[in-house]
Amino acid sequence: MTFDKIFSDSFDTYKVFDNMDVAKASHQAGNTPKSLWQILNHITVWQEFQLNKLKGLDSTDIEELDTWENDPVVRDQRLLQQTINTFNNQIEQIKSEIQTLSTESNDIEKKLKIVQDLSVHLSFHLGEMVLQMRQNGHYPMPSEMKEYLAS
Repeated sequence: MTFDKIFSDSFDTYKVFDNMDVAKASHQAGNTPKSLWQILNHITVWQEFQLNKLKGLDSTDIEELDTWENDPVVRDQRLLQQTINTFNNQIEQIKSEIQTLSTESNDIEKKLKIVQDLSVHLSFHLGEMVLQMRQNGHYPMPSEMKEYLAS
């Protein structure tokens, strides 16, 4: 049994990072604890940590607070795009690792838990980002999603 079909849609980003620019990424609305830039950085740090665990490279825990970028503003488009590329590469690595999972693996439960954690964590933060982007007019409303995702 393989698990890639089970998790096939778990790492869909719903085009959250398409057309992301410095202004959108750096915007921090009132009563919003983090900018999109800070959330993106947090996700990439967390995913790198979890990917290393999934690959059996490192089991050292990290502190949640250490995964957050302090500066809400991204310096330039190049840095933003580099971070988005890192994020996208991580998603592809996660999908690749999922394809190697098998019920015959000795540590399958541990690895499935990591994949579940990655999926839930990503889902939470993507939802947070979508909400912020919708509030600022930078992401389609639910009634527009079908057409948006198809384009």
